[in-house]
Amino acid sequence: MSDEPRAKQADGGQQGDAPLGARDLLRQALVDDADPRFPWWLPLPGLAIALTWAAYEAVAAGGAFLPTLLWPGAAILVLVTVATWFGWQLEID
Repeated sequence: MSDEPRAKQADGGQQGDAPLGARDLLRQALVDDADPRFPWWLPLPGLAIALTWAAYEAVAAGGAFLPTLLWPGAAILVLVTVATWFGWQLEID
């Protein structure tokens, strides 16, 4: 008997010999109605890192705060928020 995960049927039983693929595993991990899809605090880590980076650049490198906050601050905000969202949805510890 194999230890591979199997696709579940609608009635809770398992299908015969169809192992779960990567897409099915990801779909099962992301679909959970008990958790909100996008909590209010999710962009806060990205915002904190973007603000910290802009402040560091302004102080240490003599750059301007606002242009640094706009770029690469916007990219930092988006990338960190996406990474945080995937970590929240997949419950990566």
